Amino acid sequence: MGSSGEEDKQALDAVLKFYSAIKNKNISGLSDIIGDECRCECNFFSFFQAFQGKKQVMEFFSYLIKSLGNRIQIVVQPTLHDGMNVGVHWKLEWSKIHVPSGKGFSFHICQTYHGRVVIRNMEMFMEPLLHFEPIRLKMMAYLTTILYKTNSYVVSNNKAARVLSILLVLLLIAALLIFLRITSYRPMP
Repeated sequence: MGSSGEEDKQALDAVLKFYSAIKNKNISGLSDIIGDECRCECNFFSFFQAFQGKKQVMEFFSYLIKSLGNRIQIVVQPTLHDGMNVGVHWKLEWSKIHVPSGKGFSFHICQTYHGRVVIRNMEMFMEPLLHFEPIRLKMMAYLTTILYKTNSYVVSNNKAARVLSILLVLLLIAALLIFLRITSYRPMP
């Protein structure tokens, strides 16, 4: 029975080391904690993505660490610990001003492999950025203003104003597509 309790503690320690490695941008420490057959499912981008195997999972987290840069840090709070299963509530914050820029929940399933506890499976869910009140309100204000101005030009008898409004809408669509392309990540085959 003591062995099981020790493994339970090691599972929580492994998950906390995982987030510490992300926070400290320690790729080799991350590699030590992720199992060879690890599966990671997450919705960090505009689509739900599954990564299978240590190579894909490591590529994803390496990309994520580079994307976070030095201005954003991760704050972690364990919420569930049942044997080799660990749940974690986390949030991303701007490191200097401690303003939240994202939050989510992760569920980790660990296993003992060659005498050490590694993460075998993880599911990570991030709240969509549009749920954050300041971002949502600003985007709604900008879109309302643009739609109002565009609508007044489309109704206008001035042909140049109509052409300009159509070009503006096309430019906004192109910007949105570019933004989605930049923020999407696909693992290398």
